[in-house]
Amino acid sequence: MAFNGMGNRRRSRRIRIVLDSNMLLAVAEGINVFDRIEEKLLTKPDYIVIQPVLDELEKLTRSQSPKTAKKARLALEIAEKYCVFDKYNYDKKKDVDDLIIEYAEKNNVVVATNDRELKKKLRKKGIPQIYLREHGLIETDLGEYIII
Repeated sequence: MAFNGMGNRRRSRRIRIVLDSNMLLAVAEGINVFDRIEEKLLTKPDYIVIQPVLDELEKLTRSQSPKTAKKARLALEIAEKYCVFDKYNYDKKKDVDDLIIEYAEKNNVVVATNDRELKKKLRKKGIPQIYLREHGLIETDLGEYIII
């Protein structure tokens, strides 16, 4: 348990971040997103990858482009090493971005993405996000989201 300075106890919990395929591909391109997130947040969060994102990356491993397929395979290896997989049961007819939003809302997690459209949707819904800026800098819009 942690103390809030006033003698009251509160449960401490780690921040949880769900990563989209775009962010995992950035890691595969050599950007150490995990270290940069931890430096920005001053804590080690739990990284989560949901089944729709895994399926999306699996599909990319069969790409016509050898470069894309190689990056997707590397992204899957990285996810396996650093992330927890959530077999999130989902409707395959839904868009992956919408599924990430749905997951974030249900599970109170932060979303790490560089996808412009997903970032807009997250902002509209008030879901906290982490994203890369130029030169690989990490930015957040965690705002009122409390990191304990």
